[in-house]
Amino acid sequence: MRMLCVVLLLFWSVAGQAATQTQMQVACPKVIGIGLPFRVQVDSDRPMEQIRVEWAEKTIHIPAHNATSLEFVLGTDVLKSPTGRYRLRITRLGLAPLSVDSVIRVDTRTFPEQRLAVAQAMVTPPADVQERIRQEQALTRKILAGVSPDNHLILPLIRPVPGSVTSAYGLTRFFNDQPRNPHRGLDLRAALGDPIQAAAPGQVVLAAELYYAGRCVYIDHGLGVFTQYMHMDEILVQGGDMVEAG
Repeated sequence: MRMLCVVLLLFWSVAGQAATQTQMQVACPKVIGIGLPFRVQVDSDRPMEQIRVEWAEKTIHIPAHNATSLEFVLGTDVLKSPTGRYRLRITRLGLAPLSVDSVIRVDTRTFPEQRLAVAQAMVTPPADVQERIRQEQALTRKILAGVSPDNHLILPLIRPVPGSVTSAYGLTRFFNDQPRNPHRGLDLRAALGDPIQAAAPGQVVLAAELYYAGRCVYIDHGLGVFTQYMHMDEILVQGGDMVEAG
């Protein structure tokens, strides 16, 4: 992956002292494909208390705990994010504030079609479950909009089950020949009873049975990164649990 390094220098005067210089460096890709996550690394010549990240109309505040280097993950949504040029602004907050702007181009990607034959209730849900679906969608949107400040994420992620990919992220989907949203998950083959491993450490923020997802678990890894595990036979955790990778 091509990396873009931007260095911004800031000069200031301290009473009775000569002007001094501080700097911060941000490494991130120049170009990404729609829907792909990417890493950002921030290096500072002085300890950082906190940084502010502005990306894709969202703002995240990340505690730095006086570290001089931070790494985190950002991304785009294959359904909701437009392609084009995005500005990524990283601001070091505290006594020596400093901002670095980077430009990242988000390119379109071509996804294959997938046509599935499913129960008609999954294509056109009956009237008596419409309110349930609305409530569940509101709940999951609220959960996924949260940005917890504690970073538990460890990369690379662990594969939840060893089976092969049966449905890739981003597929153009048709249910019973009716167009639906792009596939925003990754389906992995597993047998009934196979254990499902947490992809990384984090906190369980949802463990429930939903209309479309079936029995599912959402894990918050911090800084806006979540993993979701769906269509499970049995749930072995509950909301609030802290889990380790695997």
